[in-house]
Amino acid sequence: MKKIVMQTVGAAILAVSASGAAFGEQLFTGDTRLACEAVLCLSSSQRPGECSPSLSRYFGINHKKLSDTLDARRDFLNMCPTAHDASKNMPQLVEAIVQGAGRCDADYLNRVQRVQLQRKVCTGWGGGDAGQSCHTETYTAIKDSVPNYCVAYWGNNYTDLDIAKYVGTMEQDGKWVPNSQYVTEQARWEQAHPPKQEEYSWLKR
Repeated sequence: MKKIVMQTVGAAILAVSASGAAFGEQLFTGDTRLACEAVLCLSSSQRPGECSPSLSRYFGINHKKLSDTLDARRDFLNMCPTAHDASKNMPQLVEAIVQGAGRCDADYLNRVQRVQLQRKVCTGWGGGDAGQSCHTETYTAIKDSVPNYCVAYWGNNYTDLDIAKYVGTMEQDGKWVPNSQYVTEQARWEQAHPPKQEEYSWLKR
């Protein structure tokens, strides 16, 4: 369903990408054309070679502050006349792209979604506190939740994206992987982290 909806919003932009002509007799060139192509290319995980110029232009916009980078990228996408079509909710799509594109893939999430957690580690005989030596250990984990801007980007009616999925658990080396790799990576994680068997079950016989 989302692919069909995306084709609707892409129809007008695609004319710009393919021939450079759209919106009456006006001919789009330069940044205006690249902006229209970027909106279409950043709405999908399917990015043919024709997307390279517009994506290079978009991701080439960088400033010292993230907020300045996002503002400049928004201004760039808004150079496309289609971006202002409120009847098709295009301003919402542009905002979702600005906030999420390049910031919601598995590699990025694994870098920025890091948190410090603590766990109790005990050694020695497990039959009682007297025979154990325990301490609290701090470790780094990758959060299994995503920022709201990723939810908006992935869930926009006009995007058709290969979203990232979380493999494993935060407590046991969990991480984000592309959706296309999820089944393989989850199986690999389960093999490396089999369910823990109950310790000293023989005591209950």
